[in-house]
Amino acid sequence: MTSSEWEQKLKQFCDRYNLEIEYLADVLNDPKVVPMIRGKSFEFTVKKYLSRILSNKYAVINPRLNDQTGLQDIDVAIINNETSKGSFRANYRGNPYLKVKCMRARTLGEEAAKQRAKATGISFNLLKIHNDKYTPDEFDFVVTSIANAFYKTDKDGLFYWSPPEEANFFLKKLAINSQQDAFQKMYVAKSKYLAANKNNKIACTRKKCQIENCNFLPNYPTIYFDLRTGKPMQPWLSLEDLETLLD
Repeated sequence: MTSSEWEQKLKQFCDRYNLEIEYLADVLNDPKVVPMIRGKSFEFTVKKYLSRILSNKYAVINPRLNDQTGLQDIDVAIINNETSKGSFRANYRGNPYLKVKCMRARTLGEEAAKQRAKATGISFNLLKIHNDKYTPDEFDFVVTSIANAFYKTDKDGLFYWSPPEEANFFLKKLAINSQQDAFQKMYVAKSKYLAANKNNKIACTRKKCQIENCNFLPNYPTIYFDLRTGKPMQPWLSLEDLETLLD
């Protein structure tokens, strides 16, 4: 896309929603807005990288869906051109480990929880206890960039890249020398291997949850790394190896 095309699309966007274009940079830089913008932008970044990584057998798209109760929100979809099936969700620290944020942007309200309980067979009370969590049936994979672990917020609540000194050895092991290197280092895991149950040996941290096999994904799943090789431990893989996980 040329600079003139980009500028025209931006102007059309602002005109459509009555936005003052001269203040757009200030709006986007608001601490309340930045996390949403970064999350949405990451969806398109994941699509771009997947399109490069996967063979022609697969098509990668960013579905445009309205956020409605009961409608499954897919951030990135991988379509098997041979079967026309597939779904994917992007979302969005030794042995070294990294915490991955994996929770709903908006918690399930009472009405949404009732509808989901009816559709899934999960009890209403259990859904209310885990109202900011996902279950593995809502998407197939979790994807993260390692860069997400190394942002801090300043006094104004704005994000900036600031890996701690103790992370330097870990980052060098992964051949990461800059913020851009870190952003491009992505990992993927099947969601069913991250859920809290005795098979995964992952315990639910929600105090009100008394069920050993609640099967909800933690708000912060963990990626452990082999300190010698810098490679992620199972069930996580480098995003380049995603195709080995696709059915």
